[in-house]
Amino acid sequence: MIALSHIFGNDLVLTSGTLQTVSGTELTRQSLLRRLLTVPGNYIWQLDYGVGLPLMVGQIITPEAMESVIRAQVQADAGVDSSQAVTVTVTDESGGVCRCDVSYVDAASSQQQSLSFSY
Repeated sequence: MIALSHIFGNDLVLTSGTLQTVSGTELTRQSLLRRLLTVPGNYIWQLDYGVGLPLMVGQIITPEAMESVIRAQVQADAGVDSSQAVTVTVTDESGGVCRCDVSYVDAASSQQQSLSFSY
């Protein structure tokens, strides 16, 4: 499947006068990041879509609770092989910053993939 390339929070990118597209593992990676950062209820066609990590900023939440909701949403993504284990580690990097490391198996390639970001 091919889709427009869009990193959550950024603009669409023009390449040689056309909108940049993405497919394969990068499409899944972008989809997962969008899912994790989307606030539940904001996607009107699927109200339970998203984790809403931005809403957790400034809140007192245990890493285990964050890991649990992230794991559930990653496994729900069509690009992830839901029969394989998803591992999530949330680490406090001090100064109010958390690092999130997600490991999953890509459904199309059957390859282990990782997604890491800080918020």
